[in-house]
Amino acid sequence: MRKVVVWKIASLFKSHLQITIYHDKPFEEILSRGIAGLFRVDDGSDINKLYGNDTFVRLAQLWREYGGLSGVQLLSGHIVSTDKRKLNDQEGNYGKIVTNFRWLKDEELHGVNSVFGYGPNITAGIHYTAFTSEGIRYCPFMKQQLLAKGVKFVQKKLASVDDLAEEGHPIVVNCGGFNGGELAGDDAGNMIPIRGVLLKMDASWHKHFLYLDYTTITIPTIDTVYVGTVKQEGVDGPMHILPEDVEDVWRRYEPIQPALRRARQIGHFVGIRPGRKQIRVEAEDRTTKSGKKYRLVHNYGHGGNGFTLAYGSGLHAAHLALGVKTDRYDGIVPSPLLKDPVKKTWKKAEEFYKEGLNLKSG
Repeated sequence: MRKVVVWKIASLFKSHLQITIYHDKPFEEILSRGIAGLFRVDDGSDINKLYGNDTFVRLAQLWREYGGLSGVQLLSGHIVSTDKRKLNDQEGNYGKIVTNFRWLKDEELHGVNSVFGYGPNITAGIHYTAFTSEGIRYCPFMKQQLLAKGVKFVQKKLASVDDLAEEGHPIVVNCGGFNGGELAGDDAGNMIPIRGVLLKMDASWHKHFLYLDYTTITIPTIDTVYVGTVKQEGVDGPMHILPEDVEDVWRRYEPIQPALRRARQIGHFVGIRPGRKQIRVEAEDRTTKSGKKYRLVHNYGHGGNGFTLAYGSGLHAAHLALGVKTDRYDGIVPSPLLKDPVKKTWKKAEEFYKEGLNLKSG
């Protein structure tokens, strides 16, 4: 399961219920471990802006109280583009949530007084201040908080959410990440794998995040810098890095900041983002084959925005699970997607690169 989502929900539930968190893999093998976690809202729907705002408020609380011990860091930086239209939605998506959002002036992008010294192909940029919540620190921090409150953790492979109801759990929250649709039994076909790659660099001098559009990025965290990425939609493997991945990342990133190529690479990470047209935050009452009734709440499908939206969507899911009024969500929750239980077959990255080369040569 995607642990950053389920652990946040558990933190909201704990004062009311005895909680057991089931996970099929150790922390070292999950997606959340490798995430840099820069706050940025991709889809600016009203519900996502609400989720994002709730998460931002929570991250600010953690930063004030615990600082780097929580894995949360206050960070400023820039997103630049060759096409201003690609940045226009950013202000609407999260400009009123983050701090210091502004558009960069031309003299900040170009010319002798520019920090960047970009060529004329870079036509626009934005600046803002927000938080990173680095998975390798953030998730263990949350787990320790939950353990201290009596939450139990059980590593176990599940075939269906019904398995937990059969064990006597009256409320089940499905935070299964990419496998959430399959666990639900009615949504596997709506899930889309999005393969991603990050390189970890020893570059303590690099203090600001820098994006060229949304796939060419650096994100400094507490003691390392992440460089990436790839967003291979419809690709579910391999789970190891390929030479083509590294070549692709540097081909795009090096021109905007050549100095980073001189830094020492100290690691890398490959993960599969749980893509879906919209996050599934829904509640239903189900009955197992043996007749056991239970409350099922879904909270998965966050794509590449899990760390930005998880606390907010978890708060919504907690309302649904506990029967709390949902007035603040009513009217902005999108209609559910049509059910599609059939799991699809996806490509591997080797095919992705081969097709890309064929397109270039054609």
